[in-house]
Amino acid sequence: MEEETKVFYSKGSKKFKQKIYSKKTKKLNMGRVSDFKWDLNQVLNKLPEEKAGLIRGPLYAKASKIGFEEAKKFLKDKEEEGVIDKEIALDILRVLSKYSKFR
Repeated sequence: MEEETKVFYSKGSKKFKQKIYSKKTKKLNMGRVSDFKWDLNQVLNKLPEEKAGLIRGPLYAKASKIGFEEAKKFLKDKEEEGVIDKEIALDILRVLSKYSKFR
């Protein structure tokens, strides 16, 4: 599928430019970050503080900057390493999907 282009005229110039839109990916909704952090802390309260810290920061960074799929892979890796169990991983995925949008 080709990238979507839009032709427009720039201000003060007679030349036209093409604007290329990047594909939208599912990322964390930055308007609801505080709600996301609160819900994530409620889920991570079941873990010891040192394990929760290993999840909280990297998960937030991946979900907000890279995308939902990368955060999902990170959770799966941590589950395979034995840092978190399957039930907590599913709860975190529910919170992630609740506060994600395409941007």
